[in-house]
Amino acid sequence: MNKSWSKLAGLALAAGLMAFAVTTVAGGVEDVFAGKVLILTKRPPSFFKTKGAFVGFLKKHSTKKVYENQEKEWVFETMAFFKRPLGDYEAQVAFYDVTDGKGQDQRRFVDGYAQQTMDRNTRILAHKARLTRPHFDAHRDYLVQIQSKGNVLAKGYFTTKGTSQAAIDQQLRYEAEMKAMEESM
Repeated sequence: MNKSWSKLAGLALAAGLMAFAVTTVAGGVEDVFAGKVLILTKRPPSFFKTKGAFVGFLKKHSTKKVYENQEKEWVFETMAFFKRPLGDYEAQVAFYDVTDGKGQDQRRFVDGYAQQTMDRNTRILAHKARLTRPHFDAHRDYLVQIQSKGNVLAKGYFTTKGTSQAAIDQQLRYEAEMKAMEESM
């Protein structure tokens, strides 16, 4: 009796896992990542042959770390996925510093802007973000939210990597002091 019960439980578990996998594959990419903002290391192609290829690309190229470029900025691609259609031609992109905590009272608004779309019924919003100093700094944790009409539609977290503003300022002070010493000699 124990063998048949464990067989039945195993079959039920396998059926449940298969149903979950079929739902994930059968649903659109929007359903797989609903409510999330993905930070991407590579710009996605404009076309994928299958939804599975799109999901695979997003999983392979999503990251939680963004590295500064030579101009000491952070430039990256994002894709936001909504649970239901946007219902508007514009959404707000808001960035919060959450290094000191993710709670409503601990996070600090850093910057934001409006992002337009040509399709008010879209469930995906893709754009390129460029984060500049002094608003953003290295080695900080950030929350990016996509909002519409006061509602949060999607969110994601990332960390900036690179040279901190304090280190840049220290280097500039050192160079200024060295130049002043050379001129005084």
